[in-house]
Amino acid sequence: MSIIRTFIPTVQFEQPWGNYLLDKLVETTAPEAISWLPQTLGWKIIFTALIFYTCYKAYLAYKKYKRNVYRRNALAWIKHYQTDEEWFYRQLPSLLRKTAITAFDRAHVTSLMGNDWEKWLDAQCKQSEFSSRCSTQLHQLAFSPDFNLTPQEKIVLVQQISTWIKFHRRQHD
Repeated sequence: MSIIRTFIPTVQFEQPWGNYLLDKLVETTAPEAISWLPQTLGWKIIFTALIFYTCYKAYLAYKKYKRNVYRRNALAWIKHYQTDEEWFYRQLPSLLRKTAITAFDRAHVTSLMGNDWEKWLDAQCKQSEFSSRCSTQLHQLAFSPDFNLTPQEKIVLVQQISTWIKFHRRQHD
């Protein structure tokens, strides 16, 4: 095995080389970096309070998300099973009642029937119009053996129920 040696020429300049005035110049050291952290107690208190406020708001948003899981489940059920068959429309009144029982006082919700139920639904959600647009349809679907909704009535009913589920307000909302 032979070792190959390469010759790297080094360049040496004769003294004095360059500007002779710079010969005596000494480079100064750079000062220490200035910290970006706040230096005074007031800023530390403000940042700490801001962190706690942000955590508190995130906690409230998480609680609201968990509180509204029943809404998302009901809307997902409607979206998943939406069809033009009779069984789907027969399930809508019980879905609406289950959603209302989850959100409000069970004893009060179960005592409501007919027009009182529709008026109560309208009172809990300003965007819904059960008593004017879907009058007696919920009762008819829940208890009547006849199923005679027009395609327009079906669309309005599903729209009203979805709107109520999305926008009803509970006592502490």
